[in-house]
Amino acid sequence: MFTNLDNFFAGAYGTVYKARDKRIDSFVAMKKVRIALTEDGVPANVLREISLLRHLGKYNHPNIVRLLDICQGHMRDKVMELYLIFEHVDQDLERFLKNCPSPGLPPDKVRDLMWQLLCGVDYLHTHRIVHRDIKPQNT
Repeated sequence: MFTNLDNFFAGAYGTVYKARDKRIDSFVAMKKVRIALTEDGVPANVLREISLLRHLGKYNHPNIVRLLDICQGHMRDKVMELYLIFEHVDQDLERFLKNCPSPGLPPDKVRDLMWQLLCGVDYLHTHRIVHRDIKPQNT
């Protein structure tokens, strides 16, 4: 179903891969996370977060990356792998800023980027969601 193309980056919560979804012939971001199972199975906080991501994905907000699918991977020694399939974005804000030539972004571009960021955060806040990890690598 998915063809792995390359390792995008490794973060605190998993590794993100750029992959091709063969069903629709387009790129996706595939985040591989490992979840330690409890006696009751998947921890409640993980279920809540996945449910929230699925809910947000239905609205197709232009400033929020959508969760497209979830696939279960291997399960070993009470650790389950999950693959969260997100829409692919060519680059994050950190990479965009690093590739920006000197003397930096003009004020109108900074305003535009800040407006996009604030629109996304406002959308989350109006749905009673706090992001808790806003940084250039996640925007």
